[in-house]
Amino acid sequence: MGILESIGLSKRKARPVGQELESGRTDKESEARRHWLVRGGMFLALIVVTVLAFPRGEVYEYTVEVGDTWRQPTLVASFNFPIRKDASRVDRERQEARRETPPYFQELPNAQSKMAANRDTLRQQLDRILEAYADYRFHSTRNRPDAAQADSLRYVELRRNALVTLTPGQWRILTDSYVRQIPELSDTARQPATEERLDLQLLEDAFRLGTQLLRVGVMNQSRDSIYTDNIIIRNEEESVQRSVSKDNVYGLNEAYDYARKQFDQAYPNDETRASLTYAFFRDIFQTSLRYMRAETIRERDRRASEVTAYVGGVREGEVIVQKGERITDEIKRKLTSLEREKNERTAGQLPWWQLLGETIFALLTFLFFFYYLYQIRREVWDDQRDMLLISITLLAIIALFGVAVRIPWAHLYAVPIALAAVMLTIIFNSTIGLFSTLVLALVGGQMVGLDLEFTFASFIAGALGVFSVRDIKNRGQFVLSAGLVFLGYVLVIVGTYLYLGTPTERLGRELSYAAVGSSFTITAYLVLWILERTFDVTTDLTLLELSDTNRPLLKDLSLKAPGSFNHSLQVANLAEAAADRIGANALLTRVGALYHDIGKMKKPEYFVENQRAGANPHDKLKPRMSALIIASHVKEGLDLAKKSNLPERVKNFIPTHHGTARIEYFYRKAVEQTGPEDSPVLESEFRYPGPRPNSKETGILMLSDSVEAASRSLDDPTHNRLKSLIDLIFKERIEDGQLDDTGLTFRDLRQIKDTFLQMLLGIYHVRVKYPDQEEEMEDDSRPVVSAPEEIDEETYKSVSILWDKDVIGPPEQSVSSDRLRGLPGVRETRAPRPDLAEASPHHRSTRPRPDRPLSNGDRLTDSKDESNDGAAGGSSEETNRTASGDGATPNAPTEASTDANETAAPAADHEEGSDDANTPSA
Repeated sequence: MGILESIGLSKRKARPVGQELESGRTDKESEARRHWLVRGGMFLALIVVTVLAFPRGEVYEYTVEVGDTWRQPTLVASFNFPIRKDASRVDRERQEARRETPPYFQELPNAQSKMAANRDTLRQQLDRILEAYADYRFHSTRNRPDAAQADSLRYVELRRNALVTLTPGQWRILTDSYVRQIPELSDTARQPATEERLDLQLLEDAFRLGTQLLRVGVMNQSRDSIYTDNIIIRNEEESVQRSVSKDNVYGLNEAYDYARKQFDQAYPNDETRASLTYAFFRDIFQTSLRYMRAETIRERDRRASEVTAYVGGVREGEVIVQKGERITDEIKRKLTSLEREKNERTAGQLPWWQLLGETIFALLTFLFFFYYLYQIRREVWDDQRDMLLISITLLAIIALFGVAVRIPWAHLYAVPIALAAVMLTIIFNSTIGLFSTLVLALVGGQMVGLDLEFTFASFIAGALGVFSVRDIKNRGQFVLSAGLVFLGYVLVIVGTYLYLGTPTERLGRELSYAAVGSSFTITAYLVLWILERTFDVTTDLTLLELSDTNRPLLKDLSLKAPGSFNHSLQVANLAEAAADRIGANALLTRVGALYHDIGKMKKPEYFVENQRAGANPHDKLKPRMSALIIASHVKEGLDLAKKSNLPERVKNFIPTHHGTARIEYFYRKAVEQTGPEDSPVLESEFRYPGPRPNSKETGILMLSDSVEAASRSLDDPTHNRLKSLIDLIFKERIEDGQLDDTGLTFRDLRQIKDTFLQMLLGIYHVRVKYPDQEEEMEDDSRPVVSAPEEIDEETYKSVSILWDKDVIGPPEQSVSSDRLRGLPGVRETRAPRPDLAEASPHHRSTRPRPDRPLSNGDRLTDSKDESNDGAAGGSSEETNRTASGDGATPNAPTEASTDANETAAPAADHEEGSDDANTPSA
């Protein structure tokens, strides 16, 4: 198949499908094409975002810093251009020009007359108010309540609408003073006042002081709000203006303060009169200078526009900067001025060669990364979710690059590259985290003018972050990781400072930004929590939490099915050690082993590890029903896992830990009970629903589960017996095709065997019996777990082991029972295996203690020669076969001849003499 055909882009011929002809693509090829299109879309998105993130136009503005060494060839001006000031400097100068522009004020010639009018208006209001009060008093003393009430309402209404605002106490003083001016108020005749009223005296004092202030000039603005020393006073009537010092006029606040002080001095012993006079002053006073806002802003803008943005110029042929020269403020201004002049001459259009160069850089960087994933990490490449997660992470960091290079005060060191590296390491592995760090460091360095310092610092810091979380066990490691990331930045930045002699100011600035970028690593736990729930990924941190035996699901298992719980712990120890030995995911294997039998909580009494001495509930059941009950724990375990929201990677261990293996003990029992006239026993009814193990971890769990359970059936677990038992189980699982999809090699199987044997020998070591120790009583007085007398077979119809009725396995494995034999990994129906049946814990629970070990043929034996049958090395052709090849045994390949890269896949049946006789089948 050619390259184009492999990616689904080649022209294909029509192929017959059934009785029709198909001119399009097959489902497999359409899926392959869609797969490559999605990868191409991710690749294109990374390229586009990266090119857009590059700084536009003013590259020198963002890539050249004062103190750098110019490593490019000597730069000579190709045309005349002015040297521009820094934008910040121009802004400062224009702000200063605006600040120094004096404000404009209009002189109001009628301010005095307006204040007099206000005085007269207030006097009239006071007359009416006090007169209404006097009428109220007069009618009250004459016992005229209706008239008094009307006068009272009029008094209150007039006081509310008065120009002046006084307190009730101040009004009381004025009314009392006014009443005293009317002698014999109790008489019916009203007499004229004998002296001047208090309110009129105070009002005249306020008017007199206001007149004095207007002669000097009072602005309607506070003097503190004016930043210049002078103001411009414009007389519109005479069309003249003059500059006056702001200290020679009063501001509005200053005028009020001055009046308050004057009234306090005028009435030193009467604070009430002083406050009344000040209140009258505030209500009648009018400023004489009005602020001209529009004219002032116009003048300020005019003066700001006169500030030039240039300072000198560069002539054609003049050297701007020489190679190896240190960049100064003046040189940087020349560089940025040259670049802006070029941009203006090209009308802001991006030169095509610059865009092409950026695209080439991005293409090379991401081609390198994607090729690595395709060749080395193929399982990640083939997973849509994993590729999307990686692409989104890279896109987010690159987008932050684009933001950082466009903000004058920001720096790329503040972008959390190490955070992305740490997350990808925890989710996938350290290799992907390291390569992602390298890609991001390269992209960032390209954006700032191929800056080697940034690339090297980012890579070293990210690498330290990756190494710090390779074996993360708790959240506290994120703090340590952040510290190591910052240490990496410090080493490179300080090394650059010492080597190139960069300015100290730049050193401190870069270290500050590096500290900000490193601190984001502490937030990795929160980001991982979000990613786990968004993309349904399971990290080691989640697995560590699930491995806690105090979690509700495992706690329930230990209480409802203590024997199964203990069995799960033993299996977890075996599986974890074996996974660690062959380099598989030991933590995932252990967690999967802890949860693989949680379905036994539903009916724990039907599993031998939970039974006490006494009646076995299976004795009253038919073998088929017993097999259905035993197999149902898979489906029930999946239901419990789903309700408990276990991750998919952990749930995968539940249906695969038995695969499609045969329930040997009950199958043999059914065959033995079948008479000549009875219908033959269907092997498919005595198989687990599957699917088969599909990874090294699930394959290890299947083997460890079988070995641990079978080892309990040995009365005298010696070295030879345990070794024979392990060989027997491994051989059966291989010949039954259960390990075809696991990827386990012969070397892996040999190492797993050795690990199991060593650990079982440690578990079943010989215990010395003390002389005074009494013989253990044969009978056990502890309570016996009982089972119901009758079993409703309707309950187990949905757990039929026939694949066409099963609801556990994937849809592609749900096939009819008559096709069961033709499926990969399912061999022809074989005769019952007495050796496997007798190794079952169910057999041990139904028989007395044997007087001798198992023997004969494939059964367990004490004989060293028998236990090693099939372990002798064969020809090189035989030893190159995979673990499931025809007639092969687990011990067939020798250490010298076994290829460690051959997987335990089924070997194809070939004719004798075929060249492909040693090739594993698909």
